[in-house]
Amino acid sequence: MNAEVATEFRPFTSLTEQIADHLTQNIVTGTLAPSERVQEQNVAKALGVSRGSVREALLILERRHLVEIVPRRGAVVSSLSRRQLDDLFDLLEVLYTMIGQKMATLWDEEDSARFERALADIALSAEARDVDAYAQACEAFLHEAMSLIRNRYLDAVVDCLLPLARRALHRLIQLDPDLLPDGVRSWQSWHEAMAAQDTAAVARAVERCFSRHRATLTRTLAG
Repeated sequence: MNAEVATEFRPFTSLTEQIADHLTQNIVTGTLAPSERVQEQNVAKALGVSRGSVREALLILERRHLVEIVPRRGAVVSSLSRRQLDDLFDLLEVLYTMIGQKMATLWDEEDSARFERALADIALSAEARDVDAYAQACEAFLHEAMSLIRNRYLDAVVDCLLPLARRALHRLIQLDPDLLPDGVRSWQSWHEAMAAQDTAAVARAVERCFSRHRATLTRTLAG
């Protein structure tokens, strides 16, 4: 594999997690392609870490649905087919609707500033066409909501899926760059529905967002 040289590792995050995050970024951005082998020895040499640490990191990536551990072949970057994207969008739509509707029932006007900061970052990154910054800002918005909902099981599910969602976003933006400004409007609509404590509007905002994602895939395949 063609592993990039890692920056100095951070002491406040475990070595295994840092390796996993490094490999995650390579998969999300396409540096590591679908079906490509992730060879422990090459990664360990490139990053200056042990093969055992790389092996543990690959188990994290497997939980994130970014690699598959294949007998006698090792770790292979997972594919991202139309069916898999549809399945991912189905699940994310349910989860985002659940989060938004729960926030609508808990809404306190004092919370609004926290979400408005994330919305401002979403808009700025979309204007700059910075997909990674856009994804980080969207995830920050989600984490603000989840910190108020305080459901550790929901946190675990969402955190596991966010890297895969980021990978899907990179793929979608390649197909349709206009998804970024449209996404800004979707997040703004979601926020407005939560602030209005309108659970039906929350569901409509999330459904419109993922309908656009699916339409992008359909239009590309038809073309």
